[in-house]
Amino acid sequence: MAEMTAVIQVELPSGDELAIIRRRYGCGGPGVPRVCIVAGIRGDAPEGTRVAHQVARILEQLEDRLTGLVDIYPCANPLGAHVGSRQWPFFDVDLNRLFPGKETGHQPDRVAHALCSDIRGATQVIELRGARAAFSEVIHAQVRERDNAAADLALGANVSVVWSRKPGPAATSTFAHQFPGTIVLEGGTGNRLSAGVGQELQEGVLHLLTQLGILSETDLPFHWAAMNRPVRVDDAQVFRVRAETSGLFLPEFEVWSEVDEASVLGTVIDPETGHVLETILSPSAGRVMAVREHPVVYPGTMVARVVKV
Repeated sequence: MAEMTAVIQVELPSGDELAIIRRRYGCGGPGVPRVCIVAGIRGDAPEGTRVAHQVARILEQLEDRLTGLVDIYPCANPLGAHVGSRQWPFFDVDLNRLFPGKETGHQPDRVAHALCSDIRGATQVIELRGARAAFSEVIHAQVRERDNAAADLALGANVSVVWSRKPGPAATSTFAHQFPGTIVLEGGTGNRLSAGVGQELQEGVLHLLTQLGILSETDLPFHWAAMNRPVRVDDAQVFRVRAETSGLFLPEFEVWSEVDEASVLGTVIDPETGHVLETILSPSAGRVMAVREHPVVYPGTMVARVVKV
C-alpha cells in the first residue's frame, strides 16, 4: 500500500484544515532513483490530476516490482480544483507564480514552499497539466531551452511534440523552473477532461518510469511500440497566431491538422451582423498545435499556435 503523507496542512478561513497529499510508492535508499510527479498546481487543469490518480492506481498493483521511489502529488491546489479556477480561492493568486514560496507567507506561499522542500533532491520531476483555459492543445512535452537531456528523455513520453522552450518573464516563479530537467506534460482541452488524452498521458508517464530505471518494460500494461514518435522543436518553430480585431473567432482547423502557409485558420466575425471582420492565416506550413475554443476575442488575443515540423 502507498504511504500517504500530508506535505503541509493549512488552516482555511472557515477554520477547517486543508492537506496537500503525497502518495509514495516503491523503496528509497542511496543511489536509488526518485521521481516526483506533480499535478493540480493549476486548479483549472483537471486532466493532470486525473492522470496522477490513474498512474497511482497502476503503481499500487506494481509496487513490489518497482526499483526506485515514485512520489505522486495528485493535487497541489485542491481549492482551485474544486471550483475549476487557476487561482487559489480567497487570496485570488496563481500558485504557479509563487514558487519557491515562503515558509512564513500566506497559505499559497507556504504550500509552494512546502512542495519545493519536499521534492528537493529528486532524480526527475514531472509536472502534469491539462491544456490552458479556452484552448484545445495537442499532447506535448515542454522542457527548458538547451536542456538536451530532458528533451531526449521526453521523446519517450508518448507525446506528439517535445518543445524546448525559452523561459518567459514569469518563468522564475513557476514550479517547473525550480527543478532543472523538469518535464511538463500537457494537452487536451482547458478545464475539461478529453477522451483519450488521459490514457495517452498515463502511458507516457509509465514509459518514462521505465526509462528512469524504476519500472521494467515487461510490467507496462501496454506495448511500448505503439507509443507516439514525437517531433522535437524549439521556439523558432512555434508561431503564436493572434487576432487583430474584436469579435467571435470561428476556427476552421482542428488540433494537429496539417496546414500550408497562408491557409485559413479561422475568421473573426461581428456577432450581430455575421460579417467577416478578419481572416486569420497560418504564418507557416506545419501543424496546428493549439486552437482557441472560447470564441470571444480582442486585438492581441491568441487564437492558435502553429508548429513548423
